Amino acid sequence: MTQSYLSALGMVAGAVVALSLTGLVAALRGWRPATRSVRPGRLRGRLQRAVEELPPAWRDNYRLLLAGAAVAGALMWAITGWPVHGLLAFAVVAGLPFVLYPGGSGRTEVARLEAIAEWLQQLASVRAGGKPLEATIVELDTVPALLQRPVSRLADRLSSGMPARWAYRQLADDLASRIGDDLAQLFMDHVTSRGPGLARALSAQAALVARQAADLRDIDAERAKARSEARRVSLFAIAVVTVILVNGSYSQPFSTPLGQLGLLVLGVLFVASLLWLRQMAVMEEEPRTLLTAEERAKAQESEAA
Repeated sequence: MTQSYLSALGMVAGAVVALSLTGLVAALRGWRPATRSVRPGRLRGRLQRAVEELPPAWRDNYRLLLAGAAVAGALMWAITGWPVHGLLAFAVVAGLPFVLYPGGSGRTEVARLEAIAEWLQQLASVRAGGKPLEATIVELDTVPALLQRPVSRLADRLSSGMPARWAYRQLADDLASRIGDDLAQLFMDHVTSRGPGLARALSAQAALVARQAADLRDIDAERAKARSEARRVSLFAIAVVTVILVNGSYSQPFSTPLGQLGLLVLGVLFVASLLWLRQMAVMEEEPRTLLTAEERAKAQESEAA
């Protein structure tokens, strides 16, 4: 195969990938909910969250995969004698799970909302019998699995004698979400008023959270189509890159310092496109209504100063 044919193949593959990724980003942008600012996070935290979103088999063994990626990169470098070839081999192996399972899935958040709705309905049922809210929380032993940790911590705080208002405020810190703030505010309002309508309020809140879960499930189903298309485009691009790297005649144009630089630039652009697509697919969190623990600490420091 001539070098001109190889160049043409690379241009066509690059054009297909670029156009496909651009179309997917535009589609995802159209499905994006109301714009909200996202708190900037550190790179390490984002990487950890990305790994946590992977299926259990990939997530639990990702360190082994990284070791395998390092071995593949070292072997490619040793065989070809070019570092960028080794770097791309490492990136292909290490990034394969994220290509097979693109980020942005809302299934975890849907399950969490459903668990909150179930717990609120349980509280409402018990509260309708006249039992105090604090006793209901402490004695309820059928908490959904996804809420067992924060609810257990809340029950421990209430049992230890911590003022209920403080305990509910820390529940919002544990849940770290808009819905958590809404629940904490509802509970704190009850501490102040001790009104008789708490059971109805809990049932209404449970119905609202359940509707939010259903809406999010529908949105996630639409986004799943774009994630599936992104997977196909990415696998096609990886296949083209793999053929070029393992075939000496195909990779000959990149076997020079200038070719290595060009290959590195193409690899960085492709990875950047995937990261952009992943960011566009992420479900943005609703803004919190209560101050976080860090914000409260800063406010106290400002007042003390």
